[in-house]
Amino acid sequence: AQGLKVAKIHGDITPRERKRIMNQVQNLDFEYIVATDLAARGIDIEGVSHVINDAIPQDLSFFVHRVGRTGRNGLPGTAITLYQPSDDSYIRELEKLGIKFSPKMVKDGEFQDTYDRDRRANREKKQDKLDIEMIGLVKKKKKKVKPGYKKKIQWAVDEKRRKTKRAENRARGRAERKAKRQTF
Repeated sequence: AQGLKVAKIHGDITPRERKRIMNQVQNLDFEYIVATDLAARGIDIEGVSHVINDAIPQDLSFFVHRVGRTGRNGLPGTAITLYQPSDDSYIRELEKLGIKFSPKMVKDGEFQDTYDRDRRANREKKQDKLDIEMIGLVKKKKKKVKPGYKKKIQWAVDEKRRKTKRAENRARGRAERKAKRQTF
């Protein structure tokens, strides 16, 4: 375990061995404890600061029980759960139970904040303001109603937005290139 003191608790150890390990845990002989779901049931260790789940169990009561091992008696605690996109339904169920998740990702060996997994559902459509020229075009077109007038208005508005965005991107690119030249 690369110099770390780690206790392993699983269903295949004898009751005597389990009791010996638990006594060592109570005496703070170990830095870390690795336990399976079934073995973790009934373990009550004071001062557990972190619980790391390598997966979300299908029986969500196991998850609640496991996470409940940390943050007891007014002490702070953190539960880290590694999950895959296929576990999204389990996460939604746990959120309904009142468990809050803050999404993180491992980058360069550290946990870093990442985007919310519901970012698409929560995204608000941004409505760009039409400039005076486009407002006039829309009003003019609405007076002369002909087949396909809505598509023509939308096409004109989209074309104007494309040109504006292209001009902004060109200006930004020029500014970045100019800034690069000035740094040398």
